[in-house]
Amino acid sequence: SPAELMIILQRKCNQYELFYYEVDKWEYRASQYDHTCNKYIKKALSQRMYELTDGTRVQRDWYSSFLMYCIGTDLQNISRYKCKRYFDELYAKYLELEQYIINNKITVMNSGIKFKAA
Repeated sequence: SPAELMIILQRKCNQYELFYYEVDKWEYRASQYDHTCNKYIKKALSQRMYELTDGTRVQRDWYSSFLMYCIGTDLQNISRYKCKRYFDELYAKYLELEQYIINNKITVMNSGIKFKAA
């Protein structure tokens, strides 16, 4: 379960004296931010795939994790600078993974990734 995973991560961080910080999801709103227009755009939870305002198609969970990676130095806001700096590189890796999943017909529940009929 997600809660159990968080407990394990906290213990590991403490064990190795690593910094651990939990971001308040209500302040961060990673699933709503669009770094291409610097705006928060509300989306339905059921919407797994969507297009950024520049037309780039992203998978919601991947993009949320990318935005969490781009947390600002204040640990409260998304750094648009980091988004612009890292997006192209990490998006290319995401596309490679998505193609691997499609090519190997791997089922990822609720991902929004669809297989094309052969």
